[in-house]
Amino acid sequence: MQRLFKLKKALKASSMNSYAELFQTGRAAAKERALSPQEIETLEKNGNRSSDWSLVTVDMLFTPGRIFSSSFSGRVHLPAFYGTLLMPGDVAAPTGIYSSAIHDCWIENSLIHHASLMSNIWVSQGAVVQNVGSIVANGKSHYQIAAEVCVGNEMGGRPVRIFPDITPELVKMQLFTKTDAETMSAFVSQMNAWREEVLVPYGIVGKNAIVANTNIVRNSWIGEHVRIDGASKIRNTVVLGSLEEPTYIYDGVILENSCVQEGAKLHSTALLKDSVLMRRTKIGNKAIVNSSIICPCVHIDEAEVTHSFVGPLTQMHHHSLLIAAIWPEGHGNLGYGANVGSNHTSRMPDQEIMPGLGMFFGLGSSIKFPANFSESPYTVISTGVTASPQRLKFPFSLILPNNPRVHSVSPSLNELRPGWCYGKNAYAVARNAYKYAIRGKGFVAPEESQVLSDKNAILVVDALRRLQAAQIQEIYTEEDIPGLGSNYLKESSRHLAEIIYKGFLERYMLMKIFLATETDHTLLALNPNDVRKNFPGDLFKELIKDIPLPDTFSDLVKRLRVIEKQWSEAVVHGTDKDFVRGRRIFDDYDESHPIDQAFIDWEKARFEDFVRRSTVLLKELKVEG
Repeated sequence: MQRLFKLKKALKASSMNSYAELFQTGRAAAKERALSPQEIETLEKNGNRSSDWSLVTVDMLFTPGRIFSSSFSGRVHLPAFYGTLLMPGDVAAPTGIYSSAIHDCWIENSLIHHASLMSNIWVSQGAVVQNVGSIVANGKSHYQIAAEVCVGNEMGGRPVRIFPDITPELVKMQLFTKTDAETMSAFVSQMNAWREEVLVPYGIVGKNAIVANTNIVRNSWIGEHVRIDGASKIRNTVVLGSLEEPTYIYDGVILENSCVQEGAKLHSTALLKDSVLMRRTKIGNKAIVNSSIICPCVHIDEAEVTHSFVGPLTQMHHHSLLIAAIWPEGHGNLGYGANVGSNHTSRMPDQEIMPGLGMFFGLGSSIKFPANFSESPYTVISTGVTASPQRLKFPFSLILPNNPRVHSVSPSLNELRPGWCYGKNAYAVARNAYKYAIRGKGFVAPEESQVLSDKNAILVVDALRRLQAAQIQEIYTEEDIPGLGSNYLKESSRHLAEIIYKGFLERYMLMKIFLATETDHTLLALNPNDVRKNFPGDLFKELIKDIPLPDTFSDLVKRLRVIEKQWSEAVVHGTDKDFVRGRRIFDDYDESHPIDQAFIDWEKARFEDFVRRSTVLLKELKVEG
C-alpha cells in the first residue's frame, strides 16, 4: 500500500496533469470562429495557402498580419498573435507563423519560423519553434508511462516500470522490495490509468519552450521552459522543465524512448535511449546512456552507461564504461578508462555489479562480474587494478594491485587495506561531502551523503568483528576472514584497520549522542550511557563493547572536540604530502597547483560551527547544574 500511495503522490504532482486538464476543459470552453473572406484574402496575399480554409479556426481577436509564406492543411486553430519572443541567440522576433507547413495543429500565441512540417502539435503560449525539419505526432503517444526499463541483468531479471516524473524511491521500491503479484499488478494498473488521464491527441511544445535548429521531433512532449537548440533527433520522448529548473538540450543530441526531468542538461552529441534522466543530471561530450535510470545530480561526460541504475551525485568522465550496475546510493566516481562492464560470460550478458556508496573506480581499472561492493562504502579501486568476481564487505577500503613479492597468495588476488580511505585519506572523504553538499542542495537529501550514518556504522561494526575474530597470521584471504573477496590482507593492515574502524565508531557514537542532546536538552540531565540506551536496536550495545563512553556529558563533548579537531586537521593538511612530492618534480608546483581554498574554508567553518554548538550545550549544562 505504501508503494501505491507514493506512486499516486508522484503522479498527482506531475506537470503533465495541467495540460490534460486544459485540453479537457479549457480547450472546450475556448471561443473560436471561422476565418472571414477578408482575412483569407489577406493571408493569401501574404503568400499563404490552404486546400480548405474552412478547416482553420481562429481566436475571436485574430488578425492575419503575422502569418507569411505558410501552408495549412487539416484542422488548425490559430491565436491572436501579439508581442515578441526571443529566438536562440537572444534575437527578438514578433510572434506569428513564417515559412512553415502546418497540419492538424492547435497553436497559441507563439513564434513558428521555418518549420518544414508541423503536424498534430499543440504549441503553447510563448513557445518558439524555429528552423525545424519536422515536428510530428502520430495520434496519442503513451509518453513512456508504464514503459519497462531493465537494469542490471541484461536478460531482463530486474525490470522497472517508469513514467516521466519517477523518483529514485519508486525505482528502489521496485528493485528491492519484495512485492506480491497482486500489489505489483495494482502498481502498473495505476500507471496505466494515469496514462489514459494525461493523454492528449497531440505532441506538445509547452509554454515558453524553444525547439530550434533540430531536424526531427517525433511523438514527443516538450515541456515548459525546455530549451532545445541543435539536437539531431528527439523521438518518443518526454522532456520536462520549469521556470525554476529549465532543461537544456543542444548540439547534436539524440533522444529516443526516454524521459528527461527538470533541470537536466544534454549536449555535444550525447545519446540517450530507453532511459530516464532525473533532475539536474548532465550528459554530454559523446556520452551514451542506454536502458538506464540516472538519479539526480549525476554528471556523465565521454562515458557509456548501459542497463544500469545510477544513484545521485555520481560522476563519470573520460571514456569510462558502466554496464549492468545496480548502484542506488551513488555518490561515486569512475576515472579515465575504468572498465566496469564485464557482464558477458561469452554465453549470455547476464552478470551484474552492485557498487557501494561513494565508490571510486580508478584510472584503467577493470572489474570482472559478478561483483558486489554494496557493503563496502567509500572504497577506492586503485589505478590499473583488475578485480576478479567477488563480494567485498569492508567499508572505506583501498584495493591495490597484487604485489608479486607476496608469493604465498595467488597472483589473481589484489591487496586490500580496510578502512584506509577513512583513516588515511580524510581530505578525499571530506571534500566529497563538500561537493555533495553544494551539487545536491535541494535535490538530494543531506542524509544520503552522510559519512557518519547508521548504515555505515553497522557495516563497520560487522567488518570489525570479522577482523577481531581472525587467527593471527602474516597473510589472510577469504578463507581466513570472510568478506575479503578476491583480495589478500596483511596482518599490519588488519591491525591498522581495527584502529581506524574503532576511531570511526567512536566518532559516530559520540556525535550521535551529541546531536540527540542538542535536539533535546532534557537529555543533559542524563549521563552518556543513559542517553545511549535511548537509541533503538543493538548497534550501540555492540559499540559499547569496544568503545567506553565518558562518564559525563561534559567529558563527552571534550573528547568529541579532540576527535573533530584531529579530523579537521587531517582534512586541511591532507594534500601536504602532494605538495612536498610535487615541489621535487616541478619548480613552479605551488604556483600552478593552488589549494582548493573554498573547500578548506568550508571545512574550517564546519569545525568552528561544531565548536560553537558544543559551547552552547556546555553552557546549558552549567545552567542546568
